[in-house]
Amino acid sequence: MESPIDLHPQPRIDVHLLTLDEPAAWREACLASLAGAPIRLHVLPGIPGRIGDARAAGFARGTLPLVSFVDPDDVYEASAFTHLADALDGCPQAVMAYTDEALMDEQGRDVGVRRLAYSAFQHALSASHVHGLIVMRRAAVEAVLAATTDIHPMADWLLTRLVAQRGGVLHLPIVGRHWRQHPRQVHRTADPAVVRRIRQTIDQATNPWR
Repeated sequence: MESPIDLHPQPRIDVHLLTLDEPAAWREACLASLAGAPIRLHVLPGIPGRIGDARAAGFARGTLPLVSFVDPDDVYEASAFTHLADALDGCPQAVMAYTDEALMDEQGRDVGVRRLAYSAFQHALSASHVHGLIVMRRAAVEAVLAATTDIHPMADWLLTRLVAQRGGVLHLPIVGRHWRQHPRQVHRTADPAVVRRIRQTIDQATNPWR
């Protein structure tokens, strides 16, 4: 078990990174992009075919009141973590804050920006709606995490939607994540049956038209 790494003298967010079979250069670029962010970083091995269980293990690390995660094939803006933590500190009724994201090609060149102002309806329909850098309150995550542990591969979609039902959602119109496009991305390989199952779970838990 690796020890957590404080990337700032005063970390405000517990962040986990799940490693699997990504190229080492991508993982190193991800880690380098986090330098100076106000986070306590926990690096864990992923569990093939069990992303929900692996995420739960990641969120269980640490004790800070805010939590997040990063993917080793993406790159992040370290300053965005501060903006997200500040936004949540300034809005006690909010349970989640997230940013826009840039798309980048397989070589890491930015090719465009996705603007993702929050819509509960779109969140219920699309795994890529709340998809930038996401920071959540630990208490809100822990309250719903059990419902996501057996979901693969889109546990993050279900988790963020269930968290969103517990309070306000803040959208920051800044780029926090650079999302690398490549053939092995989950949305390119996911079983349609899994997508249907998540939508059914969301439908049972919430009314997206409310």
